Amino acid sequence: MQHMRSAWRSDPGPIRVNNEDRVLTDERNGVFLLADGMGGGPGGEVASALAVTTASDILLNGLSERVTEVDIPGLMTEALEAAHAAVFKRTLADPSLEGMGTTLDMVVIRRDRLFVCHVGDSRIYLFRGGTLRQITSDDNYAAFLAESEKIPPHFIPSGYRHILTQAVGPLAELIPEIQSLEIQVGDILLMCSDGLNEVLRDNEIEEIINRSRDDLDALAETLINASNNRGATDNVSVALIEPLPFFPLRRLLS
Repeated sequence: MQHMRSAWRSDPGPIRVNNEDRVLTDERNGVFLLADGMGGGPGGEVASALAVTTASDILLNGLSERVTEVDIPGLMTEALEAAHAAVFKRTLADPSLEGMGTTLDMVVIRRDRLFVCHVGDSRIYLFRGGTLRQITSDDNYAAFLAESEKIPPHFIPSGYRHILTQAVGPLAELIPEIQSLEIQVGDILLMCSDGLNEVLRDNEIEEIINRSRDDLDALAETLINASNNRGATDNVSVALIEPLPFFPLRRLLS
């Protein structure tokens, strides 16, 4: 069993009627997923739900077989491939869903190790020592131009942030960002759809976490409200995870 606390919130926002985001949190198994669907109509909701359900089934079944930490990146790749195939096949079966897809962020925590698999422009941040740092890269055209063409971000049209270069479902091939890093007691992991960071700057998110970190449920609610009050035009979802000290049974019994 993992030792952590978590909280999440998902809100359609002040403009949208439907919510195309999907969040899954499983503290017991240390598995967390967040997806932001796209495609218009019902497509985004279908894609995000299908991706999260398919990927979580693969992860939880694989982790129940007592895989080692060395096996986890491969398991996450398998889960991503299964989600990608499921969304693509659903599109072929229902032409009304043509063009649907979704971002997908997966997190697995084992003791002091954090494993991440990322596709799309939803983000994962690590809050440590009062400072917030984005640990995933945005898979969108704006980020591509900034990194590959060395174009200053303020010269890139804002609409380019909504053109994804990686997404589960519609593309022939995915190249996920997979990484592992140490996680410490006192850290907070923030997973969010782009509805949050579209309207709140990183330093504003950091300030909110510093103020409200003691209550993760209240913090999740505060982040959602801050985004909506700023005039969010998209769905907004957040998941917050904080590792807790691990006490071996033999220590508790001594």
